[in-house]
Amino acid sequence: MNLEEARAVLWLRNNHRPLGELLDEGYLNEDRLAWAAEKAYDAQLKTAAGVLLAWLRHQKTIESPVLPPAPPKPSLPAIEVGVTLEQARRISWPFKPFKGQSMGDLVDTRQLTLKDLAYAVESAWDIRTRQAAIALLAERLNQEVREPLPSAGPLRTFSGGRSYSRGKEVRWTFFQGTFLGMVLLGGSGLTAYWLWRMVQRGILPKLPKTPVEIVAVIIVIGLAIGLVWLVNFLLESVDKKFEREIGNARKGQEGEEAVIDTLRQNLDGNWTLFRNLTLPGKNKADMDAVLVGPPGVWVLEIKNFTGKYHNFGEHWEIQVGNRPKPLKKSPSRQAQNNAVRLSGFLKADGIQQYVDKAAIWANRESPLTVEHPAVPVWTLETLPEELGNLWHGRAMDETVQTRIIEKLTDLCKKQNLAQDRK
Repeated sequence: MNLEEARAVLWLRNNHRPLGELLDEGYLNEDRLAWAAEKAYDAQLKTAAGVLLAWLRHQKTIESPVLPPAPPKPSLPAIEVGVTLEQARRISWPFKPFKGQSMGDLVDTRQLTLKDLAYAVESAWDIRTRQAAIALLAERLNQEVREPLPSAGPLRTFSGGRSYSRGKEVRWTFFQGTFLGMVLLGGSGLTAYWLWRMVQRGILPKLPKTPVEIVAVIIVIGLAIGLVWLVNFLLESVDKKFEREIGNARKGQEGEEAVIDTLRQNLDGNWTLFRNLTLPGKNKADMDAVLVGPPGVWVLEIKNFTGKYHNFGEHWEIQVGNRPKPLKKSPSRQAQNNAVRLSGFLKADGIQQYVDKAAIWANRESPLTVEHPAVPVWTLETLPEELGNLWHGRAMDETVQTRIIEKLTDLCKKQNLAQDRK
């Protein structure tokens, strides 16, 4: 494939335009091209990305980059009008003497001139008429019109209730409040009891008179101050532990929300997202996200850890000082186990459907290196491209997709009902 052919190849479904055009606009950079050259499912796109990546890197090695020969472009830039040409042709002309007739027929018979179309652009009260006039005017002027992709509406989302991260935050906040309340109540009670006992026994504080009494009072005061400092230190240590756990839970929730926002921005109503699903059975671990769409079903394990991490196969570890420390729970294994559990859950109703899986790294600031992952690992930066890549995978039968959505929707309703009863 030569450079000109590579520039003409279309990018992923989330931005279905020629690579050359996206490269010239700055949307495609070295990172995106490197991702596509390695991970794109479409073989033609993968090859084209490799060609453009090699060209882009070569330009950095020379002082005066020479742009590649671009394919012929229309004299005027492509415009987006919000309607297709077919829709524009069917819209009725609103002005006399041709009121009610289709604009396409009137343009074909030259009964509408360029001046008439320009007048409609300026004067028509209906936005669809103005859009149609712009589209037909552009067509007459041999100007490229970028037709909108068919929209299926926004991503449909269902939730099984509170997420694991949110539940963890609530639990630690409750423990923190309970602990501090017990300490305050206990300390106040002991102090009141001690004062009451002193009054009962007639023991009242007396001013020290002799040097020995003065020294004894100073020692007692010093011990009291030391005891207060020690108790305060212990309380602060415990409270910091609570705050750390609450902060980690909030960070996990923030990571999930960032991923969900990206999914909503890049997927339409062809897809259905299920959040915080807990399948029936002994294993009560929830699934962060399940995506169901025309290409298949995906279980997503979302992580927003802080620190320097490394993934090799199923193995995950964090760098602590100069030594790596293995994670007790591998996100890869969690994703694999959840995919197997979901597949079994569907199979119980006679639904035979392979379940894909992926781990999503949601922390932009914490570095992650990945080598030969057992489960695909997506980052928040490349998530739009990964989602566009899914359309090149296997296709799922529409009837199977409907049954899966109905089954998981029913599960969400049952989970929410159970939580409301608690």
